[in-house]
Amino acid sequence: MSTCPEVIVARHGQRPMRCVGLCLISNHCLMDYDLQTSADAAANHDEVLDVAHQRAGDLQRFVAALIAAISLQG
Repeated sequence: MSTCPEVIVARHGQRPMRCVGLCLISNHCLMDYDLQTSADAAANHDEVLDVAHQRAGDLQRFVAALIAAISLQG
């Protein structure tokens, strides 16, 4: 899902906020022509969940380091 609408509102609302956006890429983008060339090319929700679980620790460490860095500056 896109975070753009939320960031636009946060930046341009009555009390503008500073924002940061994070994305975890969990699968390849598949185009219609990809599906014609490979039987197993279809997007798979279970694979997306598996990648999210595999990378959860990495993302937690990154966010913790980001918060620590912001706290040091503020």
